[in-house]
Parts: sequence; structure tokens; C-alpha cells
Amino acid sequence: MRTIGGFLILIALACGGPAGAQVDEPPALGDDENGGNFLFIPGIGKIPLPPGVRGYGPGNPPDLQDSLAPRRLGPNAANPPPEPPKSPEERQAQELARLFDRMRDADDERESQSAGAAILRRWSQSGSDTVDLLAARALAAEAAGAPALAKALLDYVVALSPNWPEGFVRRARVMASEGDVAGALADLETAARIEPKRFDALEALGALSEKAGDKKRALSAYRKALEIEPRNDSLHKNAERLRIEVEGRDI
Repeated sequence: MRTIGGFLILIALACGGPAGAQVDEPPALGDDENGGNFLFIPGIGKIPLPPGVRGYGPGNPPDLQDSLAPRRLGPNAANPPPEPPKSPEERQAQELARLFDRMRDADDERESQSAGAAILRRWSQSGSDTVDLLAARALAAEAAGAPALAKALLDYVVALSPNWPEGFVRRARVMASEGDVAGALADLETAARIEPKRFDALEALGALSEKAGDKKRALSAYRKALEIEPRNDSLHKNAERLRIEVEGRDI
């Protein structure tokens, strides 16, 4: 809504009346018969006001500076402060969330596996140079056929980084290859407890439990994994096969 502060100044400058004339009566606002507004200036007459102009009476005169100054939006309305830069942890969490959504909503198993592989690559980094070095040497020892050395190195890994699920998953793999099923199952349970979305740990837990004869535990693990990667066809087949064995066929 505009005001008449600046409008009055322009009128006074352009139409100040006869030189030397003195006006004792102040200007007045009024309404005409058509519903419009006008300003009456003694010695000049009625001057129609533009639509939307707001007038002030003697009891509420406007502050001239306020009426002439352009309106400024507050900093939060027009110029919100920039968001602080995200930390590496926040960026990784966002990227993982995007990959999990992609795996869940994949059109086929191939797309799901691609997203899963990208997730596993990110999980393979502990964030510690020392732990990553030990894990790499353990992997090399495992590949070279030295499981005892691999396990010894992974014992150090899980001791130094007990909240890194990858260390438990890798040690479980080594222990399973050496026949330590109980130890492997315990490590897989730990990994899934630290990170409930460790679909690889849940798959391994299901397969190892099934091999050990614990079909209910295996079925539960398969179902949890399928909630994360519903496009895994082989996992679907295993879960359905165990469901029939554990729960029986549908009537």
C-alpha cells in the first residue's frame, strides 16, 4: 500500500501556488461521489489520488523517512544464511541413503547388485589408516592361504575399531573357512547389530545358520536381508524354500 508522503512533496514543489501566496488552511483528504479519494489543497483545489494511496490524518502523521524509504526484507526472508558445509560423515550418510533407496527400488537384480557393490565399497573403508592397512594385510594373507595370519590381523582390527562392522564380517569369513562356525556366527551377529543394514552379514548369517541346521535362524536372517534388497532373486528362493520347510505350505 503506497502513502501520500512523497506525493505531497511533488505537489508542493510543482504546484506551490502563486509566488508569495500564504496558505493558512492545511491540505485535507476527502472522498468523492464515485468512491475515489482526493486531496484538497487551498489555493489549488481537489487533486485525485492514485488508486491504493493511503492517506494520514492529523492524529497519525506518517514518518516521512519511513514513507519514502524502500521496504527491505529481513535477512531470513530474502537472503537466508547459507547452509554450513556438510562434514565427510554427513556426505557419506547421504550417499549411502541414496544407494539404499536405489537398491530397494531397483527395476531388476542387476541394478540392485550394482547399488549393493557400491555400498560395500564404502563400507570397506574404516576411516583409520592403521585399521585399513591391517585389514588389507589380512585380506592378502587370506588370499595367500594363510588364514591363521589373517585371523590374527583381524583380531587387531576389531580390537582397534570395535564399531566397524566390516572387521567382524571379514573375521567371520576367515573363521567359517577354518570350521569355527560358532565364532563366525557370533561375529556376523555383531556386525548386523552394529549396522542393521549389513545385508551381506545377514545373507552370510542365513547361509551359515542353514548349514548348521538352524533353519529358523536362517529364515529370519534371509527375511531381514530381503527387506533391504528385495530384488535379490536367489535370496527370495532360499527364503521361500526355508519358509516351506519351517512353516509348511500354504493351505
